[in-house]
Amino acid sequence: MVRQHVRRRGTLRYLVAREWLPNRRSGILVDQPRAFVMTEDTRVKATDSTNLYAPPQAQIAETSLAADRTPFYVVSPTKVVLLMMATFGLYALYWFWRHWKLHKIEHKLDLWPVPRAIFSIFFAHSLNQEIDHRLQRSGARHVWSPNGWATLFVAAAILGRILGRMPETLLSTEANIGLMLLTLVGTSSALAQAQRAANIACGDPLAVANRRFTAANYVWLILGALLWALILLGLMLPDDPSLM
Repeated sequence: MVRQHVRRRGTLRYLVAREWLPNRRSGILVDQPRAFVMTEDTRVKATDSTNLYAPPQAQIAETSLAADRTPFYVVSPTKVVLLMMATFGLYALYWFWRHWKLHKIEHKLDLWPVPRAIFSIFFAHSLNQEIDHRLQRSGARHVWSPNGWATLFVAAAILGRILGRMPETLLSTEANIGLMLLTLVGTSSALAQAQRAANIACGDPLAVANRRFTAANYVWLILGALLWALILLGLMLPDDPSLM
């Protein structure tokens, strides 16, 4: 004997079938309700009656998988700036690689994301232009200067590399670190502006898909904070040990 009725919960429909089955030990018929979750394309059978009122097990895609389907990398601009400062600009390698990788997948292009990330100063303008083209096709209104921000990134990156190789006889340590910090602020600001435009072009202006910090992000932030603290401590200490 089987009785069926349909229950609704949200967008899912539950087909509940009640059938009388004999107990293995006593042989007495026992009511055994069983549930089926019915969607538009699939029907999943429940294991037993104890899970009848349990929340439905929906197949939720991971954030990283969802982000891989976007034409560009979606991430919070604040996250970009903090990771750039914590890694002393090394995060730009990952940032450029991720953007070019997704752009390659979206348009099925024959390009190498890794070299474009390593030699980012030669491809910053083209990446910003691709982001701007996508932004215009999406119909979203966002005022920014793709070439201007790319030029700032290139100029700040080149100046930072020059300062990193400059001997102390030409520039004091304090001045060198101060100028390198300014170049780091320049590159971080340029990437943040490009990232804001990319988020809008991908239909996620608030970067909901990737605005939370992961465990790896916190590790980089902590290491970067410790390194910055050591640099500041070294600047405050006198050069002559006898004065300590």
